This record gives sequence, C-alpha cells and structure tokens, in this order.
Amino acid sequence: MNLIRRTLLRGAEWVLKGADPTDLTLTNPQGWKAVGVGGGPTWARINVGDSTALQITTAWSAIRLIAETVGTLPLHLYRTTNKGRERAKDDPRYSLVHDQPCDYLTAPEWKESMVVSIATMGQAYNPVTRFESTGRIISIQPVHKSRVQPELQRDGSIIYWLTDRHGARVAKRREDVMPVRGFGGVGELEGYAPHRLHSNSLALSVALEKYAAEFFGSGGRPQGILTTKTDFGEKSRDQIRSGFAKYLTDSREKGELPVLDGETTYTPISTPNNEAQFIEARKLQIAEMARIYRVPLHMLMEMDKASYANTEQANKHFLDYTLLSYLVRIEAALNSCLLTAVDRAAGMYFEFDVNGLLRGDSTQRADYYMKMRQAGAISQNEIRQRENMDTREGADDLHVPLNMAPGDLLGEILTRNKTGGE
Repeated sequence: MNLIRRTLLRGAEWVLKGADPTDLTLTNPQGWKAVGVGGGPTWARINVGDSTALQITTAWSAIRLIAETVGTLPLHLYRTTNKGRERAKDDPRYSLVHDQPCDYLTAPEWKESMVVSIATMGQAYNPVTRFESTGRIISIQPVHKSRVQPELQRDGSIIYWLTDRHGARVAKRREDVMPVRGFGGVGELEGYAPHRLHSNSLALSVALEKYAAEFFGSGGRPQGILTTKTDFGEKSRDQIRSGFAKYLTDSREKGELPVLDGETTYTPISTPNNEAQFIEARKLQIAEMARIYRVPLHMLMEMDKASYANTEQANKHFLDYTLLSYLVRIEAALNSCLLTAVDRAAGMYFEFDVNGLLRGDSTQRADYYMKMRQAGAISQNEIRQRENMDTREGADDLHVPLNMAPGDLLGEILTRNKTGGE
C-alpha cells in the first residue's frame, strides 16, 4: 500500500462508510470516486476528467508549453564509432523518429502528442508496425490511452491489449506498443493521471471561472432574496421567484432597470468579490497549475515572479526541472523498444538535441565559441555549422592559445625540443 493510498484512506474514512479499502487503487476508478478523485464529484461539486486540464487556460498553457517545446527539439539516432559518435542517418529508424513516424503525423506532431498524453493521462502508447519477415519498423502510430490495457500475467510478464479500429482486442508485446509511462509508483503499470490525484485543485479552477462567467453574465448582479410584508402560499412564492428571475433576465438584455411592486425589496446576500478575495484566488490557481506541471510562473505569463537575468538561464532551469523528465522517458522507451539488444550493445541510442534551447543571445554565443575555440575543443567550421553558415576549406584544424597554432604543429615543436632537433 503506497503513501498516497494510505493518506487518502486515513483522510476519507467518513466518506467510504465501510467500503472495502482494497477498492481504492489507482487502476480502479470506482474506489477513487468514493473520495471524489478522478471522474467523480469533487469538493467543488464539479466533475473532472482527462480533458479538464485542457479547458483551464493556465493548465492548457503549461501543457502546450511543454509539448510544443519537446516537439521542436530534434531527435536523433546515434551510432558510437572509434572517433566518437555519429548520426545513424543510413538506418531507416532515423528518418522515422526525426522526420515522420507515420503517414498522418510529422515528427514534431508525434512528439507533441506523446507529451500531451503523458501530461494529461499519465501514459502514452505508440504501437509499432514491423515487416513480419525482416522485423524492420515501418511506422509508429500513437493511439489514445483508452485503447491499450496492460495486464500483469502470473509469470510476472506484461501483455498489452490493443483495441484496433475494428473493435477487436489484440495481445501485444511491450516493444510493439512502446509505452511511455509518466510519473508513477511501484507496482503501477501506468503513470499517475493529474486529473485523478489533483481533481479538487482542477475543479476549484473550473469553479472560479464558472463563478466569474455567471456573475458577469448576469450583469454583475449579486444573488439575494425578495422580502415582502404580504403573506402568500408556496405556489405563489414559486410564481414570484420565477417571475422575478425572468424579469431580471429581460431587464438585463433590454437594458432596463427592474421595478418591484408594493413593499417588496431585494436584499443582496452574496459575498462581495473583494471580500471573497476573488482575484487573489484566481492568481493562486495559476500557481497551483504551475506546481502541478512544474512550469516556472513567468512562462505562464505571470510576471510577478520573474527573476532570471537572461534567456539562457531561464531556459536551462526549464530544461533541467521540467523538460528533462519527459525527454529521458521518451529516449528510454525508444531505446528499449526500437533498438535490439545487439544495437544497444554496439553503442546505438536515441537522444534529443537540446542545444537550440540553450542557444542564448549573440553575445553569449560569441563568448562561448571564443572560449571553446581557444581551448582547442572546436574548429572554425564547427562554429560555422552551429551558426548555420557554410564551411570553409582549411578551417577544420583545432588550435591552442600558443599563437593559435594548429595542435599537431605544437606537438611537433615540443617533440623537437625534447629530442634536441632543430
């Protein structure tokens, strides 16, 4: 029994009312409905689902920021050689992940869809199509999480039941569905879905937006009660109530002020927005969404907390603490499902290129290139390639600070001095 489950059981004993505690699991939605987590009523009395976060502007912005950033990062297949590593462009799997994994998706769109699925449902599935004779991969087609159901077998292995477009369930191996699991606990076959664990926080954001829309949609009129000295029965009370509500609607649409008959008065009973700290609550929910998706506040257009001196520093923080977990999960899934054991032993691996994200401005890049060049780490042509410039003849030599001489010439001079040659 994990920590989250124990905490929820202790805090919700009055809700369960004798229900079997074993029903409360991350894979059993009935147990979660008992405590208002995922698909059931929340404390705000608003149901949430896997698409609720996409309907909240702050969560939408956070998810879109993560997904589109990952989608723009180039993904390469590398091969280790005696001289280091090189891109395995001659391998057919390279073009699948770098350019187009299937007929209807380009590589950026595919990477975006994976991240959106992980961020909203905690899991992404990417069925792989291979030639039966050779095993060569010809396409990778992502599917909705609901179409794949993992099942633990008695021997400890896992099979994945994939529902095809005709409604038939087909048993698949892990390498044939390429699962990418989000953050999850021990024993869980799929990652945690934010709308299940944070349903009350998401519901509060929806409730605040709903309240604001209804308040301003009603012309900014607070709720209240009608008071009169006249005695009337229940039927008359209902007629007066419905008639006054219609009167308010008509007067708002026509721009006329309502007029009450006799000694009837209208007394507002709603808490004023300033006393309810409505604006503060809305801003707090922005921070809540930022915490759930671990996105810096300034990247969600909340500039009160912006504290980075430059773009490169902000991007590095975003990369290290937000994007890296997604990138590593996707890389690990690709390496384990698209590469064989022989490929991995030979030094082949998939990796995202994050250099563009850490590019910085022109001044920072110039300083970086100068230091790397003086240290003899990169050549002039390598610098030109990174700046999308054409290469030049004779600009591939590595130089060192001693009058910027070629490294092999310096070695020759030092050898000559040791041997006493001229």
